[in-house]
Amino acid sequence: MANPLEQAIQSGIRANETVGGLFAKVGTREHPRGFVLSAYRNANRAMRSALAEPFPVAAAAEVMAGLRRTVRSEALSMFGDAEAAGQEEAARQLRFYGIESNPNPTFSTLALASADALTARIDAQSAAIQALLLTGATADQITGDGERQAVLRASDVAIWAAQMAASLLWGAFESWAVTHSGGFTWKKQAVAALDNRTTDCCLRVHGQIQPFSRPFILTGTPRYADRMDWPGFHPWCRTAGVLYLDEYDSGLTERMTGAAAGILDERANGKFIDRNPADAFG
Repeated sequence: MANPLEQAIQSGIRANETVGGLFAKVGTREHPRGFVLSAYRNANRAMRSALAEPFPVAAAAEVMAGLRRTVRSEALSMFGDAEAAGQEEAARQLRFYGIESNPNPTFSTLALASADALTARIDAQSAAIQALLLTGATADQITGDGERQAVLRASDVAIWAAQMAASLLWGAFESWAVTHSGGFTWKKQAVAALDNRTTDCCLRVHGQIQPFSRPFILTGTPRYADRMDWPGFHPWCRTAGVLYLDEYDSGLTERMTGAAAGILDERANGKFIDRNPADAFG
């Protein structure tokens, strides 16, 4: 009979890839066609034209309104995908422990609030652009000069969108696992995909176990906080959470923490060894 914890850990590694797929939808250096990066490229081109018009303040406001609509629409869709993925991952891991449940994705008020928080960042950029235009700012101060970003920049919005997607996924995971606990008192375990992109933060939390009622304790860098209930622990964090019961461990956690410690030692000695495909055991 397959070990349900080992199955959950392997599923957690695949969930790392799911989170990475959400990040690709947002847009990263490796995935420049993501919706935030694409919308901002288009907005930058439109803004250059708007600033050359007879009434640049009104024209700039129109560009920002279009950017806001586009990003909000795409973000809402992605946030819904994130919550659905969290439910599905929880249901999958519960199934390993013999608990059947049927995910029923719904669009939560938290997803709507996350979209509001995201567009608030665009609104802040819009207000800053309006203020700059009223003081006679140049186009370079607003859109950048090709080498430097200025007020109209995608990075702040992209990082926030990625963080919200990860938070919504793991929030939905927790909610579904608690609602369909099957009478178990679950613990949670942090599972990083071990490769040359794994951060110091995630190497140090890899394999850590906590009750659902307590946060993970973070000691590495980068990190948003010293204690967090669920990933993402830092910008673009791919680490997963898995359902843990002590009786199925059988040395799995020791193997995971040992692998992470080995990678930390390698890096301390200047070695960055790629591991492909990534897994939990190095």
